[in-house]
Amino acid sequence: MQIKVKQKEDFHFIGIGPAGIEVKIDAAEYVGGKGRGIRPPELLFHSIAGCVGIHLYEALIKEGKKVEDIEIETDADRKTDGYPKVFLKIYLTVKIKTDATEEEVKKALDKTIYEPGTCSIAYMINQIAPIEYKIELV
Repeated sequence: MQIKVKQKEDFHFIGIGPAGIEVKIDAAEYVGGKGRGIRPPELLFHSIAGCVGIHLYEALIKEGKKVEDIEIETDADRKTDGYPKVFLKIYLTVKIKTDATEEEVKKALDKTIYEPGTCSIAYMINQIAPIEYKIELV
């Protein structure tokens, strides 16, 4: 996948990929960013949650389940001293309105995140920062 990220000014960058949609990126304010875009770690978490949501939806629909709404919240444990400030563990709260049982949602999430890992982003990240999830049927 080819993505181009170009500096606009100081810590502000614009990314563009195959979809042709611009993504504004900026550093944290404590580093010198000015809130002109999303911070890179946030982009990572958007990617994880979005990918898991897409593949969860796909897995349940393929099983003939009705899915009305999916919301995924993220959190993480992160190394705070020194650099790099890597993520140590990632937590997902998956809120879902569906006719699937909790066990069916769990099976679909396991298939999405773990083996065989249909969400390549979550599967890859899980290898270095284990992902745990909890399910809330709404």
